[in-house]
Amino acid sequence: MFGGESKRNEFMVRGQRLTGPQGANEFDIPAEPAEDGYALYSELGIPREFDYAPWSSKLKKLHFDRTNYAFQLWVDESPSFGTYFGAGSARKPGWVSDLWGNRLKDAAWPEESKRDFLAWRYGERKIYEGTDPARWLDTMTYQHYLEKVMGLRPEVTRYIDPVLAAAVGLGSDALSAFAAQSVGMPGFQSFSKVMAYPRKWEEVSPLTWHSFPGGNDGFARCFVKALIPDAIEGPPGFAHVMNGRVRFNTLDRRNQDVRLKLGATAVRVEHVGPPESAKTVRVTWVQGGQVRRLEAKAVVMAGGGWITRRVVRDLPEAHRNAYAQFFHSPMLVVNVALKHWQFLYKLGLTAFRWFEGFGFSCNLRHPMWVGNHRPPLDPKQPALLTFYVPFYYPGQPIQKQGSLGRAELLSTPFSSYERQIRQQLVTLFGEAGFDAQRDIAGIILNRWGHAYVNPQPGFYFQPNGAPAARDVIRKPFGRIAFGHSELVGHQYWLGAIHEGKRAMEQVAALTHAT
Repeated sequence: MFGGESKRNEFMVRGQRLTGPQGANEFDIPAEPAEDGYALYSELGIPREFDYAPWSSKLKKLHFDRTNYAFQLWVDESPSFGTYFGAGSARKPGWVSDLWGNRLKDAAWPEESKRDFLAWRYGERKIYEGTDPARWLDTMTYQHYLEKVMGLRPEVTRYIDPVLAAAVGLGSDALSAFAAQSVGMPGFQSFSKVMAYPRKWEEVSPLTWHSFPGGNDGFARCFVKALIPDAIEGPPGFAHVMNGRVRFNTLDRRNQDVRLKLGATAVRVEHVGPPESAKTVRVTWVQGGQVRRLEAKAVVMAGGGWITRRVVRDLPEAHRNAYAQFFHSPMLVVNVALKHWQFLYKLGLTAFRWFEGFGFSCNLRHPMWVGNHRPPLDPKQPALLTFYVPFYYPGQPIQKQGSLGRAELLSTPFSSYERQIRQQLVTLFGEAGFDAQRDIAGIILNRWGHAYVNPQPGFYFQPNGAPAARDVIRKPFGRIAFGHSELVGHQYWLGAIHEGKRAMEQVAALTHAT
């Protein structure tokens, strides 16, 4: 299936079709014509307003995150968002609702630690007096910034590590402080109000965060439908594109302008002749056990950097050295189909954070309604509980952390993960009435070995005006351009659009010149 990490998981539970993300699931709507993605968003016919499942006025008020991200940090002041303090804490194990909205009143932390946490989240002490904070922040890790510059206790670092790893791949000991600032982590309140997200749920209305039913696969489906109109059954229109079945036999037909090859792996890309004078690029791929080859006037490498640097066989030394500075870490995305969620309703919670055991957070996403896809929002009806589980190993070198994570992810049997998930849910929700055997309808695991690029200090800016590694990769090599979202540093759909557009313009200029 096309879509990379933007694909969907589907379950049928008690007659209800439940759809969740395999990976990417949040998107912003570009608001201004000058913004990256605005023209494309409009051209694809994607709505600017969406319908979400209604919540019955007869039930007690609950807040539901529209994504699987915001509740972790960005908009988390809500009585519906809970934090679990387990057996290792200084209080009786159990849930604390609205931890931050109540300014840590019930947190099982010492008072001096609470003061540091509040300074991190809400303090506006001026940290930097210079004129180039972005470049300055990129000289240090987020951990260094928090502990050495702000003078905060390591407890703050440990709290933020899984959140940062879920957003950018690794923890605060490995990633640039500028990467943390770029994705809206706290601690930078005095720098700019640009990333000052509203923390209270009632203030979220100005934001345009959304998630399609299957995550960002909605964009992939819209792209393919626009390029190959017969690819998805039904007429044009957003609801038909989202809900129609893919017609696989139409994707790679002869004599159509765009051909999409599924199950095809590119293994060799190289210029025909010296790169500086070559007129074509030879592409070799494997499909159905057969090796195939074609020549193109130009090529855009839009896949991940971990494979691009090996597939482009005549890559110059400057690009190879630049790619050597790109590190990647894995992610496990888990969708658990529940037959009902009355035990969560009993708690009065819809999003969850904890500190011990499997993962660190999960939530019930507010389901988007599209056409006849109308999943219920009712505690007595089925729903999906989604986990994003990062892999990080504080204190280890950045490259080793990625390798350790992939080894752990790929060597752990599915049966072991299932046991861990079931046990974690019993620990968190057993006292509220959860029964794993009775209440779980199914579990899908999505293992991503190279989910994130990890922007270490120096990823965005190099000293003495030297080009950063990502800027080297942005330059075409002969008739090959590079357009993957890793070049942004923190991967999101508008950044991917920006990089893809640049790469296409570069090869368009090459082909037009010939």
